Amino acid sequence: MSVHFNLKEAGFFSLEDWPVTVCAWRGCCIEVFAQGEHAVADCLSALEKAGIMLPKDARSPMPVTRLRGLKACIESHDFGKHGELARQRIDHWENVCKQRASLAHGRIKATADGVIISHRVFDGSTEWPQPPERLSRMDMLVSLQEISRAQQLLHQQLRQIEALAADAASATSRSDKKPPQ
Repeated sequence: MSVHFNLKEAGFFSLEDWPVTVCAWRGCCIEVFAQGEHAVADCLSALEKAGIMLPKDARSPMPVTRLRGLKACIESHDFGKHGELARQRIDHWENVCKQRASLAHGRIKATADGVIISHRVFDGSTEWPQPPERLSRMDMLVSLQEISRAQQLLHQQLRQIEALAADAASATSRSDKKPPQ
């Protein structure tokens, strides 16, 4: 299920039941990250359907690794200025995604003026706590707005790449047929 919402109508300043509002905010953030992951998956599918060979990373179960695979694929084909801008959007989205783990897996405590997010990092053998992150109510809104904006820009640019996928695949196959010099 995918819920699309208008940030202006979300009403995140409800004081009546602040812990529920905090859960709604967290859910909205996770939903936007999911939309970004789907934009990446859709673009990878379109590139593959167009006949573009995807790198191994494009099949990773890890979203950030798939994102890097998409970036590598875009770098190796000619999408003109759209490819350059897509790489910039991917870099920005990758930076925004650093918040995802703490929002998805951290312990979030509602406070009178916002939230405290406590997250532990586990690298497979060692676990260590991250410093708690405090967000005011305004910081929460700004954070969601930044995540949403980055996702929208990524989505729009990846649609451009999808639209140019067939041309990029044709250009690649034409250059493969040229005799070596």
